[in-house]
Amino acid sequence: MTVFLYLGFIIFGIVFLRFLYGFIHNNGLPRKWPFVGMIPTLLFNIHRPHDEVADFLKRSNGTFFFKGIWFTNTSFLGTSDPENVRYILSTNNSVYLKGSEWLKQFDIFGEALFNSDGEAWKRHRKVFHAFLHHPQFKQSLSKVLRQRIEGGLVTVLEYVSRREMVVNLQDLFVRHAFDIGCIMAVGFNPGVLSIEFPDNPFHKAMSDTLEAAFYRYVMPDSLWKLQSWLQIGKEKKRTEAWKAFDHLLTHYISIQRHKSKKTMASSDEDDDFNFLKCYLTGHEITGPTPKESLIRDNIIHFLFASDDTYSLTLTWFFYLISKTPMAEIKIRQEIKRHLSMKQVEGLQIPSNFNDLSKLTYLHAAFNETLRLFPPIPFEFRTCTKPDFLPSGHRVDRNTRVLIGIHAMGRMESLWGEDCYEFKPERWISEEGKLKRESPSKFSAFLAGPRICPGKELSFLLMKATAATMIHNYNVHVIVGQNIGPKNSAFYQMKKGLMVTVKNRWS
Repeated sequence: MTVFLYLGFIIFGIVFLRFLYGFIHNNGLPRKWPFVGMIPTLLFNIHRPHDEVADFLKRSNGTFFFKGIWFTNTSFLGTSDPENVRYILSTNNSVYLKGSEWLKQFDIFGEALFNSDGEAWKRHRKVFHAFLHHPQFKQSLSKVLRQRIEGGLVTVLEYVSRREMVVNLQDLFVRHAFDIGCIMAVGFNPGVLSIEFPDNPFHKAMSDTLEAAFYRYVMPDSLWKLQSWLQIGKEKKRTEAWKAFDHLLTHYISIQRHKSKKTMASSDEDDDFNFLKCYLTGHEITGPTPKESLIRDNIIHFLFASDDTYSLTLTWFFYLISKTPMAEIKIRQEIKRHLSMKQVEGLQIPSNFNDLSKLTYLHAAFNETLRLFPPIPFEFRTCTKPDFLPSGHRVDRNTRVLIGIHAMGRMESLWGEDCYEFKPERWISEEGKLKRESPSKFSAFLAGPRICPGKELSFLLMKATAATMIHNYNVHVIVGQNIGPKNSAFYQMKKGLMVTVKNRWS
């Protein structure tokens, strides 16, 4: 009798444990619990949300509905299926808008291109497109880029190299990008990339804004609104960031207005060409000067685009090539083969930025970096009417849709079994030419009408910076760092990338 009793307990225990395992594990997908939905799984993996979303999408064949807390707006449909992505961003983009759900995350950007939909978006995009393709912009950018590489980036790298200092490469690139972006946006060089490494209030404010945006998306509205009312946590930092943006923009607008009046009074021809000046002078690009709040919103958007996007890609790029020495060797060989150089204080700086287009392998390496570590890991939309995706999934009106850009780069079905490896060669054809992938598969710059207008500009800035550094310096990543992203709307390294830099010619 006792034997049968023990046997019964063992059988019951096995069945119960198997049931419990199946309930918790659910084939690797989060289990939907009563009232709280799948939020426990999200909270349990809050230290790795990007990888967790990628795992969910991989196990669910590219599309997955995440159920949030009952009676809250924390549910969303996630997808990394290229057909769905093409449908949402291109084919049926008029149904999938940014809308109020987007605005609650990024209301700091006001009425800017980044936040708008419909006709307002078309007007803003027309202005940005005209500015970025204007002959004066290209001429001015070339001049500014050369000056900031030679007078900013190289100066700091030489200082760091001579003193054998450990430096945060992510911070260095953010400073470099912001100085260039600020000159082109408002005609003012803040000089945050210098040997003194001064405070960079704009970047701190932007980092706090993007962290708050991330938590606003995953938290119930009532919770972050309570934090905002109490002015605690991420919401307090976000409020301080808003004040910092307003203070900086007021300062920049004041400087540019003073410069414009001085130029008009002296009747001198001013070759200073920047976005803010176009707005203030009623340039043909921007049209009649709009209200100051709209100027503020679009200038912040311009600075935001230059603050984190390509600087983060450069950081991940140097991290990846530090683990792939052969890729760095190939890049150096390509630079030596295709770029003409000029001597600047013992260094060799590219003399013609137009030649950067010949660096096929370097371009492929950046594509590969963007595939693995896109600056924007998720893109969000809201469905405005009932619909069906190409995958067959029904999407109800007001459903939040998350496009897993980070997850797409880790799908074996899209990139093969070696999808986690850094292989620039996957972007180069047998003829040695750069392969072009569909934006719905490689969505680092989005796809469809809202594809990033600054895509080519980003590659130019990244190539110019990387070519100068790789040709003149050995960059050694400090061993033992804990490399991982922040919980943010951008894929920023949580603690940066600590490196040493050594001049190759000394």
